[in-house]
Amino acid sequence: MNINKILIATDFSVESDRAIEHGIKLAGATNAEIFLLHVVKENKEAERAKLKMSKQVDGKIGNLTVSSVVRVGNFVSEIGHAAAEVGANLIIMGTHGPKGLFQTVTGGDAMKVVSHSEKPFIVVQDKGIKDTGYDDILVPLDMTEDSKQKLDEVADIAKYFNSKVYIIAKFEKDKSLFAKLKNNVHFAKKYFLEKGLELEIKVSDPKGEAFDNQIIEYAKEIDADLIAIINSLKWNIFGSLFSSRREEEIITNTAKIPVLCVNPVDVKSGGYTM
Repeated sequence: MNINKILIATDFSVESDRAIEHGIKLAGATNAEIFLLHVVKENKEAERAKLKMSKQVDGKIGNLTVSSVVRVGNFVSEIGHAAAEVGANLIIMGTHGPKGLFQTVTGGDAMKVVSHSEKPFIVVQDKGIKDTGYDDILVPLDMTEDSKQKLDEVADIAKYFNSKVYIIAKFEKDKSLFAKLKNNVHFAKKYFLEKGLELEIKVSDPKGEAFDNQIIEYAKEIDADLIAIINSLKWNIFGSLFSSRREEEIITNTAKIPVLCVNPVDVKSGGYTM
């Protein structure tokens, strides 16, 4: 992922202020162009929205190039359309936490927003980004093939910030599944080490809490700045009832750690893919 255009969605909330901070830090590291997006219900609201966006970034952008984008319609679908229109490589948006995503996107709709675009998302709560960026990135892995697809995005971001990558692998009791897990971990280890990144690997506790809970607890333990997950909702016919809850719990985690969500290109297994 060559980050040269970043789309940042705003509803003028504290959470979208934090999203802008993340976007500015990333743009500064990558020399990317920023596109600030707000979705309105009617055309007559567009000029007022552009003025508010200008005020929101005033004094924060330095030498970065920032353009304002206003679209009319539904936020869930328009964010993907806007990203395609400007050619964004990455989308950043804020969430109000478990009670709902900003701009009236609530509960189970959270991951649907991510699914409406093929581009990776960084979803942030009201936690700012460090001056040094993303120092520590947590990458959950399971035995599924698509679990590896986030590695490119993680490696690119890690290179920009000289991050340390932590892998937490989901323990599997079944020998054949555990063999697949080992292959994925070996692949990831080789991949990250070839990129010259510092790496640490941990296997989840088979007697411990559910894997998604262990992900968050480990993220707290290492003081992670970013968690990288695969969005399985796009590919799972039961996603809106089952899979999405796991992703939603991760992106609205109580530690308020930002989450990188990657939509897989293809899926050979309908399993849980963190």
